[in-house]
Amino acid sequence: MKTYIDLPLLVSAKILAFASDGADGDLDIWKKSLPLLSVCHDWRVQGIPRLYRHAIVEIVNTEYKDNSDEEERNHSEDEAVADSGGSDWDWDNSSVSNFNDLVSTDYKITTRVFSNIRLIETLGLGSMVKQLLFGKKQPEDIYKDQGGPRKTFMSVLEAMFHDLPDDKITKPFIKLYELEYMDAISGNDAQNLCHVASKAAASTLINKYPNVSSINVMVLNPNEYFQKLIADLAIVYDKQLTKLVCKIPPMLPYTLTAPNLVELDLRLESSLHQSLPTIFPQSLQRIHISFDDVQFSWDMFRIGNESKAIVFNSLVDLSITGMDQFSVTGNVVHANDLDLVLPKLERLHLENIILTRKDAQAMMSHGLKRLSYEGSIITASQLCKQPLRDLDTLNLVWVEEEYPEETDDFIPLTNEIFNKTDGIEHVRCEIRAADYYWSMVGIDWPYLTHLSLNFAIPFKKLFDMLPKVPNLVFLKLVIYYHYANEINEVREFLTSIQERYPEPSSSKIETLYLTGKFNQPCSYLCRQLLSGRAVENLKWYWPQLKDIKFQD
Repeated sequence: MKTYIDLPLLVSAKILAFASDGADGDLDIWKKSLPLLSVCHDWRVQGIPRLYRHAIVEIVNTEYKDNSDEEERNHSEDEAVADSGGSDWDWDNSSVSNFNDLVSTDYKITTRVFSNIRLIETLGLGSMVKQLLFGKKQPEDIYKDQGGPRKTFMSVLEAMFHDLPDDKITKPFIKLYELEYMDAISGNDAQNLCHVASKAAASTLINKYPNVSSINVMVLNPNEYFQKLIADLAIVYDKQLTKLVCKIPPMLPYTLTAPNLVELDLRLESSLHQSLPTIFPQSLQRIHISFDDVQFSWDMFRIGNESKAIVFNSLVDLSITGMDQFSVTGNVVHANDLDLVLPKLERLHLENIILTRKDAQAMMSHGLKRLSYEGSIITASQLCKQPLRDLDTLNLVWVEEEYPEETDDFIPLTNEIFNKTDGIEHVRCEIRAADYYWSMVGIDWPYLTHLSLNFAIPFKKLFDMLPKVPNLVFLKLVIYYHYANEINEVREFLTSIQERYPEPSSSKIETLYLTGKFNQPCSYLCRQLLSGRAVENLKWYWPQLKDIKFQD
């Protein structure tokens, strides 16, 4: 029997990668992965750069019962952690001191900040750090900083700089920390000190971690101080950044250019009046932009006011997500003056947006391989008027409650789309609610390969519809019934298929995937419906059927 030591190096490396999967974005997984370094010498050699390339700061909101005994115990635990300098792993643990109500006066929460930075510095591995990650864990109903934005901001800095030197660059933070906890600071003074402390923190970090090339911010609902810190970090690492992920609305300065950026993931919110940088587009390979009611502008990738084109020479993957139907243009006034050039674009994901015809043509004119669209059927139809010849995958998702006026257009538009998809290997359609249910008999989808219906449909109606989808290989259905007699009707239908139909169908369905709804577990309904005779009949009528899967 081979031991880890006997395994080939490549196999050993793959096992280590699998065992430590997720450690780049979760402090708990990162901590649990540390014992892997003790398995053998090879794993230690491979694992140290793999794990210690991530400096992680996590903001954790913890709910607790508000009674005197509980408060006393929590206070004692805080003192114990403080006295020991953290847990066995020596985690940084900075806690916001005051508590706010969560839902009622009986339950409150505290905000704490945890980090692996102290351990990295203790081991002298700062030069290995390639990614700074700021994450947040919180109960579902907790959305705001518990304890105030300045105190949460200071807890982050305290976790990152537990060994602050007493010199001029860090004195603003020290003064801020002292005055805040004496309740002697407010207004503009606090804001100015926080901004100075943020710049000092960024300048200190690039000295501690000179090789950082990735900043990943997953914090929800950030305060202005934290946003300023992220902006300052982006500035000091500007020239060496290859990845910038901000799941918060960032306040990135105009001076940020990120000339070597490969991956960009930004969330934009109009209510914050964000300033946007001018990002050099040449090296970008992956872009994901999400926005609410702000109009996304290609201008952030425009180099020079005289430029009439934005050239993404390396862009392979583009995703734009909106919260409603919005125009995605270069600029409302000068939209027609900007040309997009995307010669290497392979994957395009669009969600709840409207493209100009010019942008759609640019995105689909150079060998696009994968197109995913979610939103309006009318917009999907307009998008699919572009040549689809180079696609190998087309994914379309419709949530018709958002567009009720489109119900009458459902059949003609979908038939037009799916009659153009000949030659595309994977053609997938997901319909997430039932407004189109009544018109589905009229479908003509000859090249559709995957269909997901997130609503219940009678099996008799389904059987009548499927001959119009002859190339379907995957079918997902919701099974949900209000009354017992409905279950009996379905059971009777499934057990009498061979009597109802004289011969098997020509269907190519290989997988039937069933899922439940609301409080009806799918496993219970399947036991009621899919007797041995029913399954036998389904496999007889759909001769290619291999798997029947279900999920509660």
